[in-house]
Amino acid sequence: MKYEDISKDGYPLGFLINKGTTTNSDDLNKTFVSHTRQMALLQKETIGYEGDLNAHSWRLTSDEGKHLKGTDLAPFPLGFFNASIHGDIVGRILKTASKENLSIDEIKCEVKNSYYLTGSFVKGDGEGHAEPTEINLDIKTSEDQSKIESLVNKCSQLSPVLTALRTPLKNTFSLIANGRRKNLSNLNESSLNNPEDPYNYYHKQPSPSKNDFFSDRMIVKTGEVSNGKVEPVDGYNISKSSNNVSKNSNFNKIIRTIVGQSTTKPSDDIIEVDTVLGLPGMTHFVIGMDINGVIAPSPVNTMGAAISFCFLTQTHRYIHHQKFNIEGLRMSQYATFKENSNGSIEMLPLDTHLFVNGSASDEHNEKLIDMSEKTCYLHATLSKALEPNININFN
Repeated sequence: MKYEDISKDGYPLGFLINKGTTTNSDDLNKTFVSHTRQMALLQKETIGYEGDLNAHSWRLTSDEGKHLKGTDLAPFPLGFFNASIHGDIVGRILKTASKENLSIDEIKCEVKNSYYLTGSFVKGDGEGHAEPTEINLDIKTSEDQSKIESLVNKCSQLSPVLTALRTPLKNTFSLIANGRRKNLSNLNESSLNNPEDPYNYYHKQPSPSKNDFFSDRMIVKTGEVSNGKVEPVDGYNISKSSNNVSKNSNFNKIIRTIVGQSTTKPSDDIIEVDTVLGLPGMTHFVIGMDINGVIAPSPVNTMGAAISFCFLTQTHRYIHHQKFNIEGLRMSQYATFKENSNGSIEMLPLDTHLFVNGSASDEHNEKLIDMSEKTCYLHATLSKALEPNININFN
């Protein structure tokens, strides 16, 4: 099967498809839907909704860098996740400060996410792991510091994205091969009977809305490239250290760190995050979000895109290394949040539905979804209680 290239229509890498009718950024009792499909090589495209299928819908695209033999046209999946953390904590702090008449002049934010893989794709025993997120906030304000510290703590507890980090989830799945649902032996089976198959749900390619304004800085390839030469990664663990990659000799693991930087003022329409993978020769991308999900995707929508992008990267890599006869990769993903009576946020298990075609056996199809879940760094993140480390500096 020949997949389409994300740039074939000349559209922006991210755009508003349709302005929906049910978007309410202050109501977090909802399910964020992501429909995602494999495109050329390691490229992916998602249509993400700010809630149900009647809400604002956005097209976002992802790729992998040359170290994974991607085309490097769009941000890597983990960059979207890093950005979503910026967008949710910074956007929520500024929005809440405005409501409470607290003056903040500027927030500089740095987010570091670290991941590592044990085993290998070739041997079929790969497993992804995540470490707690580090969030560094430099806040420029004339307010009493204790008030701002209290505000940050409050917003941290009300952040859906940080809730996803903190909450160990037993996520659910389904596998639909050639239009028929298969029973899963090792994963938690979803109770949803009729998930949308993106191939059947959409009758035409997504295109930018012609009637509604949206930010032109949702995804920007900056042109900045980290120092050093790109080192290709094969299906095995890397056994030696390289620049910007730290090795823990006790566990023989290579830790890869994603770094994101943002500077946001209250007058800014969106939070723009410069994010890059901590390897030599990696491309920097800016990812923009709107805490209200009106002129750019919300951070929660961006998080949903990141998880589905990461999952499909692993399916692609595993198919490649195992030489399975599987194609037509696409998925529907449902991220549901619940706001409790005390104001706290709860995330329910992430619900993922993988659709495939091809002549692969049931055994190979099930092995594919099993291994994709095991090696997906963001499913590893969601399965653990990873309390973020938040540091605040005032200037």
